[in-house]
Amino acid sequence: MNQRKDTPAQVIEPIAKASISHRFGCSAASYDRGAALQRHVGNRLLSLLPEQCDTLLDLGTGPGYFTGALNDRCQSLIGLDIAPPMLTFARERNLQHDVAWIAGDAEQLPLQSQTVDSIYSSLMLQWVHQLSNALTEAHRVLKPGGSLCFSTLLDGTLFELESAWRAVDDNQHINQFLTRDALELAIRQSGLNVSLCETVVHQIYYDNVIGLMRDLKAIGANQTANKSSGLMGRGTLTKLAAGYEKYRTDQGLSASYRVAYCVLTKSK
Repeated sequence: MNQRKDTPAQVIEPIAKASISHRFGCSAASYDRGAALQRHVGNRLLSLLPEQCDTLLDLGTGPGYFTGALNDRCQSLIGLDIAPPMLTFARERNLQHDVAWIAGDAEQLPLQSQTVDSIYSSLMLQWVHQLSNALTEAHRVLKPGGSLCFSTLLDGTLFELESAWRAVDDNQHINQFLTRDALELAIRQSGLNVSLCETVVHQIYYDNVIGLMRDLKAIGANQTANKSSGLMGRGTLTKLAAGYEKYRTDQGLSASYRVAYCVLTKSK
């Protein structure tokens, strides 16, 4: 990462944590149906995780899709999520695994300092209010020499959908995500050391815009829905679909996700 003076943190209007918990909790049972990207990114992040450790924290465990793979990497696994219904779903899905399930906030981890060897967090940290707070908390609970492997969304994600919405109205319909500069600043503020920080653009293709909207709803990711009013009428959908057509390829309508993969370590 480039070395330079710290600049003011990027300001993004935070989403109420109660709303985040509620929406992801409501999507627990449907999450897997729309989570193709989450599975792909999570598997890639797994390849960056240490092969074995004592205590591993799955930060933002969601519906527990990766619990089995993570359990194989450690002696003791903690599954933490801000949405209790997600934890219930994950627990019932992984009854064969001995996991400590904890409801908690990434910015105020309910864990003692220096008790975790590794932290795995895939596509969750974009929902925290202040990334620097969450990374500082990760630094606190990690043992010296421990590592945090995480993925998060950056600005430019779903730019096609954002552009298509401009043909409909001027409301904010797409979540705001941090810039790469803001990510780097948060990392510097955390006290963690950078082993890897790369940005990869993943693309998912759909036959039509309805398929994309259904996936976003299924995973509870449409967190800015409260900024618009009413249900989507036929006229609105027609305008949205027309605005999206310029992004159609031979594979279908493209939806881009700009994902940062980071491996950070705590000094010994």
